[in-house]
Amino acid sequence: MILNIIIWIAALGIGAAGGFFGYKKTLTEKAIKFKERMAKAKELEDEILEEAKKKADWVLERAEEKANRIEEQRLKKMEEIQNKLLEREEKMWEKLERLEKEKEKVIEKQKEVEDVIKQQTEKLAEISGLNKQEAKDQLFSNMELEYQEEIKEFVEKMKTIKTEEADKEASQIIAKALPRISSEAVNEFTVKSVDLPSEDYKWKLIGREWRNISFFEKLTWVELIIDDTPMVVRISSFDSEKRFIAATVLKKLVKDGRINPHYIETFYNQVVQDLPNILIEKGKEALTQLNLPMMKPEVVKLIGQLYLRYSYGQSVRLHSVEVAKISEAIATELWLDPIIAKKAGLFHDIGKIIATTWQSHTALGAEALKKLGMDDIIVNAAESHHYDVPMTSPYSRIVAAADAISAGREWARYDTTEMFIEKMSELEKLIKDVSGVDKVHIMQAGREIMVYVNPEKISDKDLESTLKTIGTKIEEQLDYPWIIRITAIRENKLVEFLR
Repeated sequence: MILNIIIWIAALGIGAAGGFFGYKKTLTEKAIKFKERMAKAKELEDEILEEAKKKADWVLERAEEKANRIEEQRLKKMEEIQNKLLEREEKMWEKLERLEKEKEKVIEKQKEVEDVIKQQTEKLAEISGLNKQEAKDQLFSNMELEYQEEIKEFVEKMKTIKTEEADKEASQIIAKALPRISSEAVNEFTVKSVDLPSEDYKWKLIGREWRNISFFEKLTWVELIIDDTPMVVRISSFDSEKRFIAATVLKKLVKDGRINPHYIETFYNQVVQDLPNILIEKGKEALTQLNLPMMKPEVVKLIGQLYLRYSYGQSVRLHSVEVAKISEAIATELWLDPIIAKKAGLFHDIGKIIATTWQSHTALGAEALKKLGMDDIIVNAAESHHYDVPMTSPYSRIVAAADAISAGREWARYDTTEMFIEKMSELEKLIKDVSGVDKVHIMQAGREIMVYVNPEKISDKDLESTLKTIGTKIEEQLDYPWIIRITAIRENKLVEFLR
């Protein structure tokens, strides 16, 4: 048993040794084969590299040959072009030489003609007994007499043709200019509406025993109309500045919610104090709309004051901006300076801020612009756009045309509004001239007048005589409706501060 085990162990050892030596032999053979393959791969790599090198050399040779051929062709073309240019230059010189020779011949011929004319003129002068100038004048006189009718017909025909051409050209210029202008037409009447958040505010505005509405009307010089129109009240006054101030005060009161005489007076004083700044901002806004640079503060203030001015119901500020845009467009079509035309259009109605009833706004505007140091072209455009004085530049004619275009549009202006405002202004001025009158409040288109007198100058006993004086002046100097109700108010206001 033990012997068998020993024999098995020996057999296993011999087998393992044989297997090891056999495996080692196999590895050796594989290593030799791998080396042989690597050697063949290196030979193949060398062959590929050699072949690639040969191909690269061949491609370079071909590329160099092609580049040489292209360069030769380019040089050949350049030489051909140069030869053609030289040929043309030679031909040009030949033409110039021929022209010079022909020019000399023409000059010689002209001298010959002049000599012949001179000889003929001298002979005619000898025959007629006239000198050269007299003979010339006689010849023209005879020609004029002989062909007078034909000359007149020709001149009239040319005038008609040129007039038609000028009208057609002007129409084309305006037709090209107008489509560039986009401007709204804002008309102002004597009533301005203010929206309310609810109907309750109407009772707040009226106040106990009409206290709030009476104080509001007295302070702002407007008529506050509160009727059945839902959530709207209207402010009535012929003066646009009073309407604006009253509307702004009313909006502030509605927004604040506290409506009583104290807050009415507080907001009124605030709006009146802020009004110059508001107008300056409106002036800056107009310059921005026209893409004009900022100007002096006094000029900007003048432009802003146009915001509260209306002419025949048309906003003067919007009208001036529109005239400036139209003037710019027409000047561009005529190859003139559009900036000068735009400024002339903007300032053409500046006199309406200064002028009162029956005064010439053109003359006052020109004078104001001179004081501000404006260009003479702009001054003349403002002074002459109603043809009061001669126009000294094409810009004046452009502004006059633009003004007519803006004002002549349908529904742009209302003559009745302007006439009404003039009548109310006359009535207000007439009453203010009465001694002791402080304020005048005109309502119901002049049918009702409230007069506030100075309590220090007029006593309660003098009120009746003051009313009679006002009535007499109205009867003598103005046309008035059937019945006018005049109310005189005299009151003392005492304010005391306790510390």
